[in-house]
Amino acid sequence: MKTSITKDKAVHTVFGIVPSRRLGQSLGISPIPKKTCNYSCIYCQLGRTQKFTKNRSLFFPITRIIQELKEYLSSISEAQYDIITIVGDGEPTLYEGLGELINQIKSIQKKPVAVISNGSLMANKQVRQDLSLADVVLLNFDSWDEESFKKINRPLKLINFKKRYEGYLKFREEFSGILYLEVMLVKGINDKEEQVSKIAKLIEKIHPNVVFVNVPVRPPAESWVKIPDQENIDKAREILNARRMDYLPAGDFSSLEKNPIEAIIDIIGRHPMREEDIETFLHGRIINNPDRIKELKEQIISELRAISKVKEISYGSTRFFRLV
Repeated sequence: MKTSITKDKAVHTVFGIVPSRRLGQSLGISPIPKKTCNYSCIYCQLGRTQKFTKNRSLFFPITRIIQELKEYLSSISEAQYDIITIVGDGEPTLYEGLGELINQIKSIQKKPVAVISNGSLMANKQVRQDLSLADVVLLNFDSWDEESFKKINRPLKLINFKKRYEGYLKFREEFSGILYLEVMLVKGINDKEEQVSKIAKLIEKIHPNVVFVNVPVRPPAESWVKIPDQENIDKAREILNARRMDYLPAGDFSSLEKNPIEAIIDIIGRHPMREEDIETFLHGRIINNPDRIKELKEQIISELRAISKVKEISYGSTRFFRLV
């Protein structure tokens, strides 16, 4: 294996627990340095890709990730999380030790393991073998040909839509677990009936267990990205025979970081938080003291605004905080 170990020991590879509308209360593992990817999707909630790469690498030692996970698990109960999800700050299949990481996670705890991937490397047999070790795999699928693929997902040039799709078909034959596909709809880009029908015809051959329709409810990488009209969302859901993600219930954020501001910074590095999320997060730590929660929330927001790497974004009628 080619080794490219990140030297920053302050970087946490285990994070959360984060509420997932698809997977429940998810304990996250990110084996990829921040915004290291082979796509730069127009709707990405983490912003534009900062480091494009085509190579799979061992960015963090597996022993370090597992040790951090063991320490985390020793501080929580099994009832606090539903699943362990490998979901990168970029693309998790770029992690060369993915298969071994999944095996070791399963050896130290009993909950299922999921991987959320953009599907970019599905033409790679080793990647498919690695993913086959997971219990649940969620892949992105929101384009229908090479042109739309480049427009929406903006992949590295060497990633070919046709070969990627063929990889999806092979993976479905090889994988005995649960396969989810997610279609992210963007207004004026892939939300028209004709476009969604083309996506649906391709998805039909993949035979996923569930298709989710999603919309950019969090601040996207590009400011011009908008949520489609309700009529188009409903029609897409009908055509795809899909579940709509933004209607699904979500749980609460949690973190082992003792300092609330440090805990929130750890979370927003992977998952933007709304003001309401921050308040809910504090409710989980401070019981029956609304005055203290309000005071601490205002203090935290003030501190977040003073940190240069934290970006406050107004999106729709909501304010979000994201680490850049």
